[in-house]
Amino acid sequence: MDMQHAYCSACDQEVRIAVTEAPVHGGQPMVSGPEVVCLDFGAACTGAMCPMFGLPSIMMGVRLARSGLRPEAFQVVPGPCPDCGEVVELKVLNKDFVYCPACGGRSRWLHIQLDEEEFIALGKETTSRPAPQP
Repeated sequence: MDMQHAYCSACDQEVRIAVTEAPVHGGQPMVSGPEVVCLDFGAACTGAMCPMFGLPSIMMGVRLARSGLRPEAFQVVPGPCPDCGEVVELKVLNKDFVYCPACGGRSRWLHIQLDEEEFIALGKETTSRPAPQP
């Protein structure tokens, strides 16, 4: 794996990136060529797009989570994955999404704290599809 440093305008500092030898797409169809994984993905990644690679910021988080290169980079919450149904330690990508290490699914989540108790609400990430024509 090729490790490099690059300047990130969102963080206003140099970040570490890795270029994988093979895609880190889990069970999804393979794409050709290596993929870039930002090893410093985190709280500073608040924009919709990664300014370095022109990809959705959430995709950079998913790539890092799938790669397993920095497991300590993610807060984990136990819960049932809405996609596969397995109860796993979901990796928190940001305030809106978690990643399931069992199936590679990305789900919306909400953290709720009431007095001294904490709860999470999970929902499937869906894509909008046009209504069927009669």
